[in-house]
Amino acid sequence: MYIHGEHKEESCYHPGLERWSQYKTLWIRHWSGFQQIYNQRFYNRLGSLKEEKKEEVEKLIKCGKFQHGFQRHTCLCCGTVLVVPFTCKSRLCLSCHRKRLFGWSLNLSSILNINLNHFHVTLTVPGGISKLLFKRGYDTDLMIREASQFYKKLLLSSIGLKGKEYKAGIIATIHTCGNSLNYNPHVHLIGTSELINTETGEIIDNIFLPYKKARFLWMDYFLEHLVKNNVITNDELAYLCSNYKNGFHVYFKPVKGTDNEILFRAAEYIACGFMHNSQVIHVDHGNKKVTFRYKSWVNRKTGEKKCSTKTMDVYEFMARMLYFLPDKHRKTIRYYGIYASGIKEKLELIEKKTWQYAIEQSFGKDPVRCPDCNTEMIRDTVFSFFAQQSIEKLVKTHRIVKGYFRPLNRSP
Repeated sequence: MYIHGEHKEESCYHPGLERWSQYKTLWIRHWSGFQQIYNQRFYNRLGSLKEEKKEEVEKLIKCGKFQHGFQRHTCLCCGTVLVVPFTCKSRLCLSCHRKRLFGWSLNLSSILNINLNHFHVTLTVPGGISKLLFKRGYDTDLMIREASQFYKKLLLSSIGLKGKEYKAGIIATIHTCGNSLNYNPHVHLIGTSELINTETGEIIDNIFLPYKKARFLWMDYFLEHLVKNNVITNDELAYLCSNYKNGFHVYFKPVKGTDNEILFRAAEYIACGFMHNSQVIHVDHGNKKVTFRYKSWVNRKTGEKKCSTKTMDVYEFMARMLYFLPDKHRKTIRYYGIYASGIKEKLELIEKKTWQYAIEQSFGKDPVRCPDCNTEMIRDTVFSFFAQQSIEKLVKTHRIVKGYFRPLNRSP
């Protein structure tokens, strides 16, 4: 994976040839056994194991194999070759999917208007409500729309405006699990603190947001939504309102200024998946146990973080990862208001430059420049039909050093 987080000593770039992932090995070694025991252990609690999710596992297991085709980058000066296998495009693959989201975050200025001020907003529900939603099979995708509509109405009411012509810019996503792989649906969004009159182009500044009142407004708004969708009854609504006298937790963090780096940090947070390769500390294959670390506490004022570790049964870990995996073709990030305009074309542009840009930002290195003579390498594509033959030919004339193919006739 191209993102190493806080581990600065690991931040030199080596192509994926020499990488090894405990996470991927876990799936390779235990996938067969997991399928055999799934219905007995997890069907009643998590439902059936869908074929589309089985396909995601198969993609993950095959990820990084050159037989399926690759991009080849060749230095015409010294003969060094970089081989980059096609990504598996599986959301279960923590490397491929996180790299894609990371590239999206880096290119956020293609979507957001960085001349506007923004808030990073987190909208949550208490643990008791989460358990109720899980038990009753609530579609958490609905929370994204409800949270976005709530935020827009909060802006309108705080400024004292009405009308469809007034729009905010909102990017939102749902995180269905907490850091320790527990069921904890909550919405993250980045929204403009200003409203735009789409008929006149006027920007209406927002001087004040009712932060303390927002937690009660969100509770009322979301519980009313649950009643409308027959998730809870009116009697349960009254009980829950009286039981949660402090409302539902709502967190606002201003994103000030025009520095795209600030927006990137906020966007990276809402885009990140629920697990990262580096979080998997140890896998005990004999006893079928996996140990991973997770962020257990954050000081909102200072940003200080505290991490804890958790050891879990391998099959339980796999079952939760698949349960929280978004369904095929489901859009995990939604765009509303002024940010919904032309979004398809913008995302296609971002997709094209994700890999190279992500590596440059993570490691300060252009991956398509030769590591030996700094010459820009020439790229071509080798498709699966010719892939095995091309690799066999390459290993006869080159040796692998730090992930690159170096010519045999050249001194180390």
